[in-house]
Amino acid sequence: MNCVDLNAASRDLLPPDCAACTWWQPPAAAVAAAATAASRPAWEATVEGEAGLFGRALLDGGAVLGWMQTAPATLVRRGLPTGPPSADSYLLACAFFYDEQFLPGFQMLLQDVVAAVKLRHVVALEAYALRDPSPDDRFTGYLRELNLFNGHVLEGCGFSRLRTAGHVGRYRLELKTLIAAPRRSRAAEKAKAAPATIPA
Repeated sequence: MNCVDLNAASRDLLPPDCAACTWWQPPAAAVAAAATAASRPAWEATVEGEAGLFGRALLDGGAVLGWMQTAPATLVRRGLPTGPPSADSYLLACAFFYDEQFLPGFQMLLQDVVAAVKLRHVVALEAYALRDPSPDDRFTGYLRELNLFNGHVLEGCGFSRLRTAGHVGRYRLELKTLIAAPRRSRAAEKAKAAPATIPA
């Protein structure tokens, strides 16, 4: 499995409903452009201009397993439970997995999104989540019907709850406290440890 940026070149990885969704756009912009098919791509271009991407997708060969979308707090809608995301953060807006209970894939992609925005000097990542999801949803990272993440899953990935409003919480992951650790494949380690070949 591998992850790729969501941007203008790869947006065709999204199904039509997601590619046209304007839920996270600021309402004024969404209303002004509601009648045009260019509304969503224009918003993506603005987000991409800030950080070079508007999310990441998880692939297995040529198959798309899922994706997450993210944007600067200043470019998302404001009237949300617990208040708007912090001005210094990026919002983890939404996620979609064809297998909703593929938790290892969700966690892998979330870690990849964290790494991607940290490399772009983003201070923090925030998300809206259901505080106490049903035990039946313990393997579901994103609750599609509610447009909310699973608060327990976020906490297991290092997020802390900032504020609550009813059953909804706003969660935050401080990226400046995370230290990038270089990874080496087993093949690379074996090659490094192998004795040099001495020519005859």
